Amino acid sequence: MQASNKTTGTRRGFPLTTLFFCAFVVAIALGIRSMGAVSANPMTWWNALVRPDPTQMADLLLHYSVFPRFVVTLLVGSGLTIAAILFQIVLRNPIADSTTLGISAGAFLALSMANIWAPVFVDASRTLVAALGGLIAGAAVLALAWRSRLSPQTILLSGLLVNLYAGAVNTLLIMYHGGLIQLFIWGSGSLAMQDWSAVTLLLPNVAGVAVAALLFARPLSILTVSDEAARNLGVSPTSLRLICMIIGIWITAVCVSTVGIIGFVGLAAPELVRRYGFSSVKDQLLLAPPLGALLLWDADGLFQMVPTPSEISAGAAMAFVGAPLLLLISARSSHSNQVPAIEGGTKFIGMRGLWWIIILAAALVLASGSLFLGRGFDGWNIGGLSTLDATLHWRGPRLIVAVAAGMMLAISGVIVQRLTANPMASPELLGVTSGSAFAIVMVAIFFPAAPHWVHLCAAALGSFAVLLLMLLFSRKSGFAPDRIFVIGISLATFFSAVITVLLSTGDPRMYGLIGLLSGSTYMATPLDASIAVAAAILALIFVPFFCRWLDMMPLGRDFTRSLGLGSVRPNVTLLVFSSILVAVSVLAAGPLSFVGLIAPHMAKMSGARRTSTQIFAACLFAVALMTISDFVGRVAFVPRQLPVGLVATLIGMPYILWLICSPARA
Repeated sequence: MQASNKTTGTRRGFPLTTLFFCAFVVAIALGIRSMGAVSANPMTWWNALVRPDPTQMADLLLHYSVFPRFVVTLLVGSGLTIAAILFQIVLRNPIADSTTLGISAGAFLALSMANIWAPVFVDASRTLVAALGGLIAGAAVLALAWRSRLSPQTILLSGLLVNLYAGAVNTLLIMYHGGLIQLFIWGSGSLAMQDWSAVTLLLPNVAGVAVAALLFARPLSILTVSDEAARNLGVSPTSLRLICMIIGIWITAVCVSTVGIIGFVGLAAPELVRRYGFSSVKDQLLLAPPLGALLLWDADGLFQMVPTPSEISAGAAMAFVGAPLLLLISARSSHSNQVPAIEGGTKFIGMRGLWWIIILAAALVLASGSLFLGRGFDGWNIGGLSTLDATLHWRGPRLIVAVAAGMMLAISGVIVQRLTANPMASPELLGVTSGSAFAIVMVAIFFPAAPHWVHLCAAALGSFAVLLLMLLFSRKSGFAPDRIFVIGISLATFFSAVITVLLSTGDPRMYGLIGLLSGSTYMATPLDASIAVAAAILALIFVPFFCRWLDMMPLGRDFTRSLGLGSVRPNVTLLVFSSILVAVSVLAAGPLSFVGLIAPHMAKMSGARRTSTQIFAACLFAVALMTISDFVGRVAFVPRQLPVGLVATLIGMPYILWLICSPARA
């Protein structure tokens, strides 16, 4: 058996050697190109490295920009790969990474907040600030996924939730502290260097972490067998996991505080090494870090060749490569993707009719009252604007659009959760939201004077393009809900990376689109309100035709087949219907996160079990949530206004955390 394994490793090792050689050759070629772009004479390159001539601009650029960038790229690629390997081993999760765990997003959010309210701490130690943020984010993700025994799909979902929330808070900070836009551009993963200070910070930290990881290689190898085996050999699994998590979070914080967020490199390198037969902990720690360094070098160098007004960030470059890889790894994972169900109590089932009347009355009172309650420079006022017509004209359309978009997302949320048999699924996880938003952004950039119908067509094309990709990728699995769920997350990640590239260009038009991408409704017109209401009414009319399918979905595929209901046609039909609702809601109000997740849960907790009842209740809760969000966004920071989608995200995430972490209710 040992000989067989050795033979297999040797046979598979040759392709890995070839991969290393190809990556190295490409890196050298790109490096030569970068140096040649500064100085065409190769004879001056060595002197520029060791003894730069202060009178020669080419020498200074090579010494203080090009060469430090090479070294930092190698160190960051190695450090992030080591951190990912530690996360993957201790969590037994092949898609664990500083990005999927939300650690990078938490570290960057901590830096943003500290730059505003505590700059003295940033000056003292950016790394400690980033480490604290990463530690809090990592703890939140682990808490979210704990009840599912840290399954890969739950880790992915939890990391996405933390990333969404951290991104929402960062967007809020950028909107009200304009100076942070430069921090955002840098935070998307900038390897541009001006001196060797980043090297002096990274080198001892990466080297120390590499040595520490190798020292833990033997205990980690035992841990991969089982916790019981580790205990029998005198190794504490809990202590070992905690130490390795802290080491991984620390090196991630060092990298984020130095170059910003660069994701997916920690997914690519270890997975490639394992695919070539080197699955032992020691092999991964020895082979994956240099491969990760070369991959980051290649991705950064290749995207520097793309002609753009400004340099494409290394983080976005890796995201273009990493999102498809995330799809591949997640789809091939053998772990269960089931998330623990979050069941609501049945306290209100006996008074269901009265309960719905109370909810409806409260929602209507809240919606109508919010139109006339406001805050100006002179304080609060109850009478609205100068006239009733002015109040309805300026405040009515934005509220109606927000409410209608929320209702469509609530319907879509119920469908997605029942379709995927996953109580933590939501419409944005289909990727359709990101696809529609991307299409609208492209129209706004290249056709700024385009009429409204062009935006409508673009949103529809973007959503259907994502839908087509989803159907193509999930066809072989028979459109299985778990595969659709993974594909949606991967597509959402990819389009988010594209939007990040556009935002990081520094184009003033992109700064103006931040509000749109956060779910803005304060530019809504009566025509927008009419279209949104008509779409919401049509959705409610079509819902009864799908209730029978949705009622049977949670009972399992075998049961539905026994009743003569195939799985392909209902899945595709429901997927198309849900995607259309998401596309229309994005066009009306921009991306609205968490509404499609929260409203169905609140409906279920109020006693709604049947599909028709749950959809009706979810729509009512969506009306209340969007009304509150619109009101808070309008009055919280007068005269500035917050996008309704951003407020809904800020309100919704704490509720989701409580919902997941609280014990299941009987």
